[in-house]
Amino acid sequence: MIEDKTCMTDQQVDEELSGLEGWYRDGRFLKKEFVFANFREINQFLPYLTKTIVDQNHHPDFAFISGQKKVKIEVTTHSEGGLTKSDINLAEALNQWRDAKASDD
Repeated sequence: MIEDKTCMTDQQVDEELSGLEGWYRDGRFLKKEFVFANFREINQFLPYLTKTIVDQNHHPDFAFISGQKKVKIEVTTHSEGGLTKSDINLAEALNQWRDAKASDD
């Protein structure tokens, strides 16, 4: 996938966010906390996360909080100093992890 590093306006970001469950804007970052029922789900999500990062060549910051069974993700396009379509594309792909998991089962 080719990255689209065209900076988005605030209005464009807000429009895209309306269709992205769980994601919110915090300054120049998009953020989401993925919360899991158990460690089995986390173990299924983390490989999906890393594969998506590599496939899209877009590298968010993320943290695994084991005691809360969460993965926190924040994404921005550092090279552009703001949010781009690549950030939205990554968020959309990460939101599809359960569908991807179901197709692997």
